[in-house]
Amino acid sequence: MTKILTTIGPASDGKNLKYFINNSDFIRFNMSHNVISWHKKNINKIKKINPNKLVLVDIPGVKLRTLNKKSIFIKKGEKVKFGYKVLKKENNVILLSNPLPKIKKNSKFFYLSDSIFEFKNLNIKNRILTGISCQNFTLNPKKGLNIPFSIYNDKTQEKLYFSFLKKISKLNIDCVGLSFIQNSNILKKLKKKYPKLIFISKIENYLGYKNRKDIIQNSDAIMIDRGDLAAEVGVSKLSEYTDNIIVDTKSIGKSVIIATENLNSLTYSNIPTKSDVVSIDYYLQKKVDYLMLSEETATSKNSKNVVRWLSNYLKKKKSKKTQNNFLKIEEIIKSFKDQTLVVFSKKGYFYDRISSNDFKNLVLFTENVKLKKVLQLKRNYNSILIKFPRKYLYSFLYENIKRYKKIVFKENKFAYLVNVIFPREHSRANTISIIQEKDFLR
Repeated sequence: MTKILTTIGPASDGKNLKYFINNSDFIRFNMSHNVISWHKKNINKIKKINPNKLVLVDIPGVKLRTLNKKSIFIKKGEKVKFGYKVLKKENNVILLSNPLPKIKKNSKFFYLSDSIFEFKNLNIKNRILTGISCQNFTLNPKKGLNIPFSIYNDKTQEKLYFSFLKKISKLNIDCVGLSFIQNSNILKKLKKKYPKLIFISKIENYLGYKNRKDIIQNSDAIMIDRGDLAAEVGVSKLSEYTDNIIVDTKSIGKSVIIATENLNSLTYSNIPTKSDVVSIDYYLQKKVDYLMLSEETATSKNSKNVVRWLSNYLKKKKSKKTQNNFLKIEEIIKSFKDQTLVVFSKKGYFYDRISSNDFKNLVLFTENVKLKKVLQLKRNYNSILIKFPRKYLYSFLYENIKRYKKIVFKENKFAYLVNVIFPREHSRANTISIIQEKDFLR
């Protein structure tokens, strides 16, 4: 079943925090908002309540954000200036968080707040970006600015990533979301520096999409930020690009997170719009692993209702249980995709061999801490961290299956048990057998 990724903000912290911990599968913090001490306090609360709950911090990259501390009203037809570290003589310039990217000469428009607000007559001169507002609107603090088909500076990106990770190195986090990643070179450096962290790459601009296969290969999971992606490549290409990213990611067994306005309609209504529901159904059919809630839970007054509605809806849409004939040959283990597969793999090497399959339900017993966390990201997978004895018999398997029988037999009354006795890089499944719930009731 597709799972829920909830963003914590002013509407979901404090006394409400426990509700979101208990009713979400995965917790996210957007480091572009609030101070680090606020994030630290809430992350510690989460880990105290549930030490096993995965925590993702979304760190800022080269994405352009406005630095206005107060809301600014902008009129239709008004010429507006934006800049990074502009000269003092420049007046009425809205400051930006990062340097301006390289842009194509034929670019004529740019956007604010995930394409909600449009500007025409784009012009860049002396590090100042100007444009004519196409509508009346209020610009709230720290909103994103997107210029279609931009290329951002890799050195700036790398510096920002490493600098921010150093700042938050003492936070009790599991996953890091890399905003606006454009290639895998920086990713490889980060993984080497922080081997215990799970890196989730956010594909949300043109160059990131172009280099997606390499990025996907080197990431632990992928997030598709539809807001920024639409603004960067054009709304007309969003569906095509999103589908291609999902296909490429799932083809090698990586997790997919769909972000941006999944249930935006519930922020102002108790009932979602038809388009929101249809969109969710579409991604359920695509078997994405997570639907992310951002503003829906971070700032909305209806935050609890959003999580409640989505949780109930996902339960209703849960796939019907199916059964296939048992296949006893390890080489065709993918034929177990519609069943429950229980795997004992000390180091996790055997999982690497079957990871390209999208199993309906998989329960992995392992000593590999990072792999346990990675599997928590997958919608149908459960991972259990146990200590393997030096030599073990069936009693070891039986005791652990019995202890965790509610997880093992959650979907089906029987399961296929894969026991990898010798955990080496090229290990084989030594035993494949059928286990039944009734055998573990005593």
